[in-house]
Amino acid sequence: MLYSAFRLLATIALEVFFRRIEVEGLDRVPAQGAVLLLPNHTNSLVDPLVLVTAIDRRLTVTAKHVLRQNPLLRALFWALGVVVVHRRQDVDKGADPRQNVEALARLGAILDAGGAVCLFPEGVSHSGPALRPFHSGAARLAVAFAQRHGPSKALSVVPVGLHYTDKDTFRSSVWLRCGEPVDASRWLADHPGADARALTQDIYDRVRAITLNYDSRRESAVLGMAAELVVTAGAMPAPLGRDEPEVAAWFRLLARLQEGYRQLSHEAPDAVQALVQRIGRYRAALRRAGILPAEVFLSMHPGRVALFVLREFELLVVGAPLAGWGTLHHAAPYLATRAAARALSTDEDHWATNTVYPGVVIFLVWYLAVLTLAWWLMPPAWAALYSALLPYTGYYALLYRERAGSALRRTRTFLRFLTKPSLQRDLASEGRAIIDSIGRLAARLDSPHEVTP
Repeated sequence: MLYSAFRLLATIALEVFFRRIEVEGLDRVPAQGAVLLLPNHTNSLVDPLVLVTAIDRRLTVTAKHVLRQNPLLRALFWALGVVVVHRRQDVDKGADPRQNVEALARLGAILDAGGAVCLFPEGVSHSGPALRPFHSGAARLAVAFAQRHGPSKALSVVPVGLHYTDKDTFRSSVWLRCGEPVDASRWLADHPGADARALTQDIYDRVRAITLNYDSRRESAVLGMAAELVVTAGAMPAPLGRDEPEVAAWFRLLARLQEGYRQLSHEAPDAVQALVQRIGRYRAALRRAGILPAEVFLSMHPGRVALFVLREFELLVVGAPLAGWGTLHHAAPYLATRAAARALSTDEDHWATNTVYPGVVIFLVWYLAVLTLAWWLMPPAWAALYSALLPYTGYYALLYRERAGSALRRTRTFLRFLTKPSLQRDLASEGRAIIDSIGRLAARLDSPHEVTP
């Protein structure tokens, strides 16, 4: 009961925090029987939330011992049956790695009973550009299970990739991808003499194959800008409000660009380096101008500009009263949540956690107080109407804020290009030239094919 309630609450929280959540490969997670999910770990306590809400079965997750020092998290861990692990680097904070024997035994018992367990084999959440080496605990758990049961009982080891477009940005997007599962007993049979260390490496390779891993932050930034330009195709952007492309398609594009970049860095290093520098300069120019790559190719035809102004003005005016009502009734908890996130966050991989978890508590307390007051002061019919409208108007205000922000940004770009037409000509010309250069380099690949992360 507690797990179901938490799962519902977490689903609502993530639907508010993220603009889009896409899940791929859920059919690879067995609906019954022992399952061991092994994802990468880049977004602290938001990572298990995404998995808990996506996997349609009870999921036992693990967490580091030091988190129990927080009384709210300690109560939550108890209610959800979270298994605590003790890291060696936390010994000075009271961790006792010897207790991991008991933790692994508990996880093994859950798997023996046909349960689903999630372990983060990197052992720590991080903001690095690539996977960190895996610890062997998950593999030892799988090997022990296989040795206890043999082929009579299957344990599906499922590699998982978590991808965030901007993990430290409110209303960004996430893509969860489940890879091909591995049966622990069959793996041992196919690898005679192998141990947990070998299985750890195999699991690492499988998770790496379904995630994006960069050599450096510079590589990530360059490929990200290249992808943003390629997506535009040098053409006018779609009107605001149109369906956005799939998050998965974005990461697949990044993977294709990365494959080509790395291959051509060996085959044509001078050309690649020249293009990288050109992209870097272009990225800096866009940032100075405060313009998005897609906006470079806006049409400045008077008719199109007038249509944009008319459409957006009408939408914003019509929606303003409802959005204003929602904003008025949610400003206090929103500002309190933002203040809490700023005060608690010291690293980008903590920001989402320090927004979602305190936000849930703050908004629940706020809703309880406001609705109690409403039912005390209003007639029942009006109180019921107010109760129904409160969350709806809050979510509407959030969507209105996004649309208004996008419209304002595009309006500023229109005005910038109207007063400096040469700026758009120069940026558009350079943008299309870079897109053409990427295309010419791609044509030089020996065997171009699609590679998905």
